[in-house]
Amino acid sequence: PLDAPFELSSVPVAPVKKAEDEVKSSGAMMAAAMGGSTKAPNPKDLYEEMLNAIPEFASLGPLQSSSMPVELTERDTEYVITCVKHMYENHVVFQYNCLNTIDEQILEDVTVTMDLSEEPELEEKMSLPLKVMPTGAGETPGTTFVVVERVDGAMPAAKVGCMLKFTTKEVDPSTGEAEEEGYADEYQLEDVDLEYTDYVSKLSVGNFRKAWEEMGEETELADEYGIGQREGLQEAVEVLIATLGMSPCEGTDAVPPNARSHMALLSGKLVGDVSLLVRLSLGIDASSNVAMKLVARADSAAGSEFVHGIIANA
Repeated sequence: PLDAPFELSSVPVAPVKKAEDEVKSSGAMMAAAMGGSTKAPNPKDLYEEMLNAIPEFASLGPLQSSSMPVELTERDTEYVITCVKHMYENHVVFQYNCLNTIDEQILEDVTVTMDLSEEPELEEKMSLPLKVMPTGAGETPGTTFVVVERVDGAMPAAKVGCMLKFTTKEVDPSTGEAEEEGYADEYQLEDVDLEYTDYVSKLSVGNFRKAWEEMGEETELADEYGIGQREGLQEAVEVLIATLGMSPCEGTDAVPPNARSHMALLSGKLVGDVSLLVRLSLGIDASSNVAMKLVARADSAAGSEFVHGIIANA
């Protein structure tokens, strides 16, 4: 049980992306990685083929899930950098998509340095540099990668400082030629957040009751949480689904108008191919206080514990 009420109000609902940010076809995958998606396609499908073609990643095993891109710079700055987190069984691959908007500079030997000094459960194993950062607002971004091992299969949350490093070569505007000798430079990026929900991917279940019964009671774990005052149960359900990073089942993400109680059914998969099933029983009183009972089942007891841990640490 929680020592303090779960602060649902501190968890934002994911904003709707603008239409111009919609993810494009897989042929323009890297360009699409600089934006969002109104249809929210499975990010894993966008990147799996590309990652499988990189020999250095062959020993990591199959890709389990990928995040949507997160911006690490403002879009009107000289460098446009986003990060995508790719989850493997024991590793996280951080993909940095990089675009230079300054025509008078060529940036070579591009890497991102991640400060893991305060994260004992995360250890950098390799970095794949970007030879030359593409230049121009309409260009497809280039990529540099950092591979981090999760020590002993740990699944920590972390806020990691990131520094973009590169060699700058100035371009002579009269000739368009770059100088032969460049100079080392760096650029501070926003921190990258590794979150508990990064370890969870959506999983569709056609018949939740059947899946629930087949999962069995052996790994079931239940607890109750006070959520505090909310405008209604619909808002609470939406934020809880986003917080857990799982898929709603059988239309239970929709709460009837003015409902005082509701059950939401969720399914997902934890890194390590662990299936997760969750039942959220919610109620709201006359003072708009929302209470929740969360019951989780999984392929392992650790999976059920992880689900409760997401709520406890939200």
